Amino acid sequence: MPTPIVIPVLGADELPVMISSWLVDPGESVETGDRLVELLVAGVTFDVAATASGVLQAVERDVNSQVAPGEIIGWIAEPPETEQNDDLE
Repeated sequence: MPTPIVIPVLGADELPVMISSWLVDPGESVETGDRLVELLVAGVTFDVAATASGVLQAVERDVNSQVAPGEIIGWIAEPPETEQNDDLE
């Protein structure tokens, strides 16, 4: 089941939060704790980190989009299973 990428509460409820940069492209692998996206609030940059390892499956909001705490902005899919060679002769 994919893991959502959620905008955290930044303590700036009345200020607009913008996506300033995606640091990973869809299809790229990520590890828990990797920086995924930069948010801009009143001239200050905040990073959103991956909460799961896998592959960035989808981006729901583009750069320069205004977002709100709790909003889902993307999805991390489980890593593809490695294929095992079951050839027995």
